[in-house]
Amino acid sequence: MSLRIGDLDTPAVLIDLDIMEANLARMAAFCREHRLALRPHTKTHKVPELAHRQIRSGACGITVAKVGEAEVMAAAGLDNILIAYPVIGAQKAERLARLARRVSMTVALDSREAAEWISLGLTVSGASVGVLVEINTGFGRCGVTIGPDAVDLARYVQSLPGLSFRGVM
Repeated sequence: MSLRIGDLDTPAVLIDLDIMEANLARMAAFCREHRLALRPHTKTHKVPELAHRQIRSGACGITVAKVGEAEVMAAAGLDNILIAYPVIGAQKAERLARLARRVSMTVALDSREAAEWISLGLTVSGASVGVLVEINTGFGRCGVTIGPDAVDLARYVQSLPGLSFRGVM
């Protein structure tokens, strides 16, 4: 018995693999041509196998939204992960520290509070992470103001154990 599209219960995710592979190849070629490091966000697919395909196509790593997503991707063998939203609180900082002992982790943050939580969690475990200071691009959703506020936060990050300032986002 063959399955027809009308037999699927909705919602259902359908992927045209030929189009997906062509999109991966096109983006990778563009980034190579323009000497760009590609780090796609997995928020649209949340599928480790697709993240592996993105890496095989030339991405330098992946981006996730939160610690739980990083744990899933790390468990699937991905090892260069950026968490795009600040990690706040002891439990999340401890989970991040456990991940950072196994895989290369980078986190984005926009406050001293987030930097302190992360540093505290890392200090206990002896792990370290890279840090990107997030800049407010005008939407007022998150990020620090470009200029002295960003510089001050970057310097503060660099002064904390376990954190290594890597740039801005």
